Amino acid sequence: RVWSAFLYLRGMKSRVGLKSVPADFIVYDELDEASQFAVDMAQERMAHSEQGHTLKLSNPTLPDYGIDAAFQETDQRFWLLKCDKCGEYTDLVGTFPDSLIESGDRVIRACRKCQAKLNPAVGEWVAKKPGVTDRRGYQFSQLYSAYVDPGDILRQFRTTRNLTDFYNLKLGLAYVEAENRLSIQEVLALCGDEGIASENPGPCSMGVDQGRDLHVVIGRTPRIVHLGVYRDWTELDRLMNAFKVARCVVDALPETRNARAFAKRFPGRVFLNYYNEHQKGHYAWNENSLVVTCNRTESLDASHKDVTDRSVNLPRECQVVRDFADHLHNVAKKLDEDEETGSKRYVYVKLGEDHFRHAFNYEAMARHFLGKGFFAGADFS
Repeated sequence: RVWSAFLYLRGMKSRVGLKSVPADFIVYDELDEASQFAVDMAQERMAHSEQGHTLKLSNPTLPDYGIDAAFQETDQRFWLLKCDKCGEYTDLVGTFPDSLIESGDRVIRACRKCQAKLNPAVGEWVAKKPGVTDRRGYQFSQLYSAYVDPGDILRQFRTTRNLTDFYNLKLGLAYVEAENRLSIQEVLALCGDEGIASENPGPCSMGVDQGRDLHVVIGRTPRIVHLGVYRDWTELDRLMNAFKVARCVVDALPETRNARAFAKRFPGRVFLNYYNEHQKGHYAWNENSLVVTCNRTESLDASHKDVTDRSVNLPRECQVVRDFADHLHNVAKKLDEDEETGSKRYVYVKLGEDHFRHAFNYEAMARHFLGKGFFAGADFS
């Protein structure tokens, strides 16, 4: 208790701890290490409050995720240093590494106009989006610190093998290595001249991701021939027949009953997918239970590689293909560390709508299976 108020310290991994107390003001420390589910649950504890204040603090990790996504919704204030010599303002972060120059035997923070040495204590917070008035955001960086030698920062930038940590922890910027996130341009570069097909003689592979709608990807090596969004499970039956689908992988959750009924209508051709983070190696197909299991990260790596290796082609660019590219762009891989054990592993993180990304992953699982030739010459009419 502090005067007439109470301070509660809570971890973000305990569901019971988050639900146990109401709040008027929540401070998130290291927001990017918390799940979105935990954040939503914590926010719900302010549903009663007339104040409802929130402060989010974190080293950034991925672009468009966590603290970076929250910062983009604010007025985005950056600390600009004022030059005592010419009066120019310099954004050290936005102009890095040019903002650090070698002067004699040392490295200085330099004015972008006259190259004079800048004092990190002399500056002004300037909003990049002054039109946003209801949310303030501040970007901090070691470049502003009076206690960190800019020479050390520049040397580390030139020698580091881990640019992700450098940008996140030194500059205070979200960053992802290019190979860990597909760009929209990279996906659209796979587009050909043919439109979205309404049928195909097969044998085709199909992937279905569940959500409010059913996102469907159908391929016949090496092309993706059909992309679509459907509302009813019975529409999948028509697609199975129109495209002579030899193997389909469907997301088992959340509507397991509907997914299983669909699989039973096409025995041996439709399989429910469950991700198993402990599984290593090949996909495990169970013909009896109509289930396939795989390691989530390893399977997403495989379909990610299909795009980077340009081993698949897409229909010509249209709105649904652009949506497909957006969904593939909205997933990125980052290194995750267990706080208790210290063990590290790579995980794929959702940055936005990603249904087509998982439908494509399921289609790739089916396509790789068919690539082994198990269904060569079969009749699926």
